[in-house]
Amino acid sequence: MGLDVEAQARYAYLTGRLRAILAPPARIIELGAAPGDQIAQLADLGYRCEAVDIGQNSDGWSTSGEEGRMLQLLQDHGVEYHEWDLERTPYPLDDGKYDAVVYTEVFEHLRDYPVRSLEEITRILRPGGYLFFSTPNAASLMSRLRVLRGGSTYTAMPDWVGGVIHARHAREWLFSEIDEAMQIAGLEIVERNSRHFHTEDSNRLRAGAKLMLDRLARVRPTLGPQILIVARRPGGPPAE
Repeated sequence: MGLDVEAQARYAYLTGRLRAILAPPARIIELGAAPGDQIAQLADLGYRCEAVDIGQNSDGWSTSGEEGRMLQLLQDHGVEYHEWDLERTPYPLDDGKYDAVVYTEVFEHLRDYPVRSLEEITRILRPGGYLFFSTPNAASLMSRLRVLRGGSTYTAMPDWVGGVIHARHAREWLFSEIDEAMQIAGLEIVERNSRHFHTEDSNRLRAGAKLMLDRLARVRPTLGPQILIVARRPGGPPAE
């Protein structure tokens, strides 16, 4: 089954950072893996891959939305699957098993105590293992301008009226808050960046503005739309 989601620019960035640090066949697990494309791509590169997802509306995150797509995709690419709610701790995963955890665009969806998920990541990483993390930046330039215009940075109203509860953003975070959360969880930040991944646009004016925002994010990450973190569990040598 082919890969068809629209987040390919973010996947490419993550893959590039991961490959620069860890070589196959490092053991990687993705938490909150729907729609499955990101971890499937890593499996194709020779990494030993596992995936965790809540298993509710998982196929809805793909472009096609085809029912059963994620499970079939993971099976086709040799990814071991665990169905689990990331707000329930401890996770059914062994201590110190993984060389890397991929945890992208999930943290903002957790409602209760999200830092507990980072503490679980510390537990399942081997000493010297890495976390590859992303979440929206609550204080991005566009969010600041939206508030100045009297708008809201919260998830749109329909998501608070009905639908799948975990699909909405429970809370977005600042760079400084993520720094503190990583420290509480016992993780050391290695890289701290931002990007604008959605720069393609049929309108030349909008496309130019998006490219400018991406350049700004690279120079001033705290104004960029994404919080991109590589963190490490202290201890032993990095996985080879």
